[in-house]
Order: sequence, then structure tokens, then C-alpha cells
Amino acid sequence: TFGGIGSTYLYSNYGPRYPSLFSGCAAILGCFPMWFMLNYNFNSGNGNNGIDNGEASGSLLIFILISLLAGVLSGITGPIVKSTLQNVTLPQMRGQAFALLNTFDDFGRGLGPAFVAWMIENMGGRQKAFNIGVDGWIFCGILNGMLFWTVEKDEENVRSAVESMLIQHKDCISTGGFVEEESLEEKSSLHQDWSVKDNSVSILDILEVSRFT
Repeated sequence: TFGGIGSTYLYSNYGPRYPSLFSGCAAILGCFPMWFMLNYNFNSGNGNNGIDNGEASGSLLIFILISLLAGVLSGITGPIVKSTLQNVTLPQMRGQAFALLNTFDDFGRGLGPAFVAWMIENMGGRQKAFNIGVDGWIFCGILNGMLFWTVEKDEENVRSAVESMLIQHKDCISTGGFVEEESLEEKSSLHQDWSVKDNSVSILDILEVSRFT
């Protein structure tokens, strides 16, 4: 998807802060093609039933292009949110974090139609209700964009925690006991051959930690 490709490029070249900014901007920009489709009169024109063949073809082409743009922009946020959540949670906590994400995602899918139905009944029709509903994407984009200021530090904290767990785990295997917490920092300098290198952690090491914790 465009979200996955774009976030991978930004993460690899500019760091972890910019995929969240990209996600937030895409969510906000996605409001505009949606508003256009909700408010544009595709039946305007002259001829049979108010539409001639030329205008009907033009309106259909506009609708297709705007729909594609809306789909692309609205599909960017999801993959970036999931990859960001994975990067800022400890291995043994990821199951709970994704369960919470899916719970609120399902909650929104269930409550959203009921909320829109209430707005249709009380706010003067479908068009106004859907226009207000799309406004929620602005709130979503702002929250995603705010991760720009926190996600880098969160990822660094996770890396440090995983590195400490790896040190403790390997020392437990080699000594048959548990490592005192105050000695972890000292032991870290003695394990450069397997500790974090170039700000990255081996996925095998992470799986190994999550298996034994």
C-alpha cells in the first residue's frame, strides 16, 4: 500500500518521526476529496433527465478520480499506526497493545453508524451528517501528527529496555542465575558483540527475549 511504502521510505531516510507526520497529514487531506464527493452535484447538466452524454461521462470520470484520491489518502494511516505501535511497545506487551487498538477500532465501527444515523435524524439530512462525520478525520490526523514529538524517544526507550533484557537473559543462561539490576549497565559494555548495533535490534533477539519473559 501507499502507506506502507511511504512510511518505509520516510523511516529509512529521515527517522521514526516522519511516518507519523505523513499519516496525520494524509488523514486531514483525505477530508477534502470526501467532502467534494459528498457535496458535488453529479446530476447537473441539460438533456434527457437533466444530463447529456458528455456531461455524464465527465461527471463519472471526476467521481472515479476523486474516489481514487480519497481511497489512497484514507488508506495511509492504518499501516503506519500499526507499525508505530509495534515499534514503541515491548515484545511481551504487544499483544495487549494490539488488543486495545482492535477493541477501540471495533468500537468505532459499531458506534459510528449509530452516531451518523442519529445526526441524519436530528441535523437535517444525510449530507450534513456525513460532512460532520468526515470532520473526525481532522481529529485523527492531529493526534497522529502529534506523535512527531514523542515517537523517537519512545522507540529509544524500547530499544534500551530490550537491550537490558537481552543482557540479563544471556547472563542468566551463562551463569545459571539472575543478574542484579544495578550491574546491567556495567555488563552492557562487555557485551558489544551481541548488543544493539546501529540503533537496531535483531528480530531473533527480540523473539528470544519474549520467549523467556
